[in-house]
Amino acid sequence: MQVKDVMSKQLVVGYLPGTIKDALKILAKHNVSGMPILKKDTKRVVGVVTRNDIFKNPDEKQLALIMSSDPVVINKDSEIEDAARLLYEKRIHGLPVVDKRKNLAGIISPTDILKVLPEEYDDVVENYYTSNLTPIYQENPITIIMEIINITHENALPVLNDERKLAGMVSEGDLFKLSHIRESISQTNMGMGGDEDDWTWEGIRDVVRLYYTTTTVDLPPVPVKEVMVTDVIKAYRNDPICEIAKKMFKNKISHVPIVNSENRLIGMVTDIDLMSCMFKSC
Repeated sequence: MQVKDVMSKQLVVGYLPGTIKDALKILAKHNVSGMPILKKDTKRVVGVVTRNDIFKNPDEKQLALIMSSDPVVINKDSEIEDAARLLYEKRIHGLPVVDKRKNLAGIISPTDILKVLPEEYDDVVENYYTSNLTPIYQENPITIIMEIINITHENALPVLNDERKLAGMVSEGDLFKLSHIRESISQTNMGMGGDEDDWTWEGIRDVVRLYYTTTTVDLPPVPVKEVMVTDVIKAYRNDPICEIAKKMFKNKISHVPIVNSENRLIGMVTDIDLMSCMFKSC
């Protein structure tokens, strides 16, 4: 099966020249973690930007200064095993797909590949999860959690309660939705969808403040238990990977914590980890 058979053609992109404010609005409106950047008025891929790029470079204004300018891409006629290998080896969640002219044709993600994972792959998750992870405590403030995410380069973390059991999960996407841009001189409240679109955040997330000069991405000092996901999709070490893949695809998640019978955390498996099954013998 080729990449063009499973890739997504519903593209969310940014353009150069552009600003971080432009990118922030697009990522937020479409609820995506990253996107290809194209040269204006073309389909030529010149970079990739992620939410983490914005968090890590809050003082920059120009998109060109924070994006990855040498993105990993794949040809639409390549086999999906090749895409799986690149996603696994580069540890990325989105791979721009290009045609022979190097123009953007689509995007392929681990989710696109998981949905066509053959059911005869009956290996168990024990062979794919990692125990090298960073759990956090439910009372930690989310400002500290964002710093941990930046340091570890993990985009989702398991949360433990006072009994040292799994209590929830928090992702950089959850924190992104709570972020706002602060500035000391002037500010305006602008709906993320623009004048013609009444799109809003849910609840307290309905407006992101956009400012005009020196900006920083900021987070409210609340404990992570107030924003974490408590209805966690989890698995056990002997669960088949096909079942894990179905859970990820159905619930639109990329991380599944592995627990024992007492709900104690023993590891984590990601959609990227499962990519190795596509080019290795399961």
